[in-house]
Amino acid sequence: MNDETAAWLAAMMTAFACLALLPLRGDTAARLKAMSVKPSAQSDRPGLAVLIASLLAYVDNGGGLVEAFEEASGRRFATREVTRERVMVMLESRCLPQEQGPTLTIMAQALMACYGLSAILGCRASDGLRTVAAMQKRRAALDEAREKAFAVPKATIRLLSTLPALTIIMGEFMGARPLTFLCRSGPGTICLILGVAFYVIGLVWMHLLMNDLGRENPWI
Repeated sequence: MNDETAAWLAAMMTAFACLALLPLRGDTAARLKAMSVKPSAQSDRPGLAVLIASLLAYVDNGGGLVEAFEEASGRRFATREVTRERVMVMLESRCLPQEQGPTLTIMAQALMACYGLSAILGCRASDGLRTVAAMQKRRAALDEAREKAFAVPKATIRLLSTLPALTIIMGEFMGARPLTFLCRSGPGTICLILGVAFYVIGLVWMHLLMNDLGRENPWI
C-alpha cells in the first residue's frame, strides 16, 4: 500500500474518531432544534414550574380552574371545559425546550387528573395544583440528577471510542505503518475484520445500555 492510500485511510480514521465524539443517545436533532431557537423566543417561555405556579396563584385568588387554563393559554375556550388537546397546546407554548417530550406528556396527564378531580368529585383545585407542582419539582430534580450521573460515563465512552482510531493515527505518524499491516492479506486482514467487528458490537451494546438506563419511567 502506497503513502497516498495510507494517508486516505488515516483521514477516514480521523473522521470516525470525530463521529464517535457525538452523543450516544438519539437526541442530537432535539439539541440542534433547541439551539436554533432564538433567545427572544426562549425568554418568552417561563417553563412548567412558573406555569403551574401561575395556575395555582390564579385559583388561590378566587378564580376558576377553567379560567386559569384560559389565562395561561392566552385565549378563551369555545366550551367551558379543559381537554387534553387544550392542555397540550398550553404546555407546548410555555415549556422550555428541555422540558419537551415525555415530561410534557406526564404533566398534561397530571393536569387533566387535577381538572377531573375538581370538576367531577368537587375536590379543591388548589390542592391538586400543589400536588402537580410538587411532582414537577421532583421530576426536575430527577432529570438534573440523571444528567449529572450520566455526564461522566458518556464522556468516558466517547473518549474510549476514539482510542482505536487515535492509536492507528499515532502509529502512522510514528512510522509503524499499522494501516499497511491491517490492509495486507493474511493476518492483517483477519485482525482488521475482527477489530472492526468487536468495535461495532461494543458501540451498539453501549448505545443500547445507555438508552435502557436513561429511559423515562412514566410512573415517577
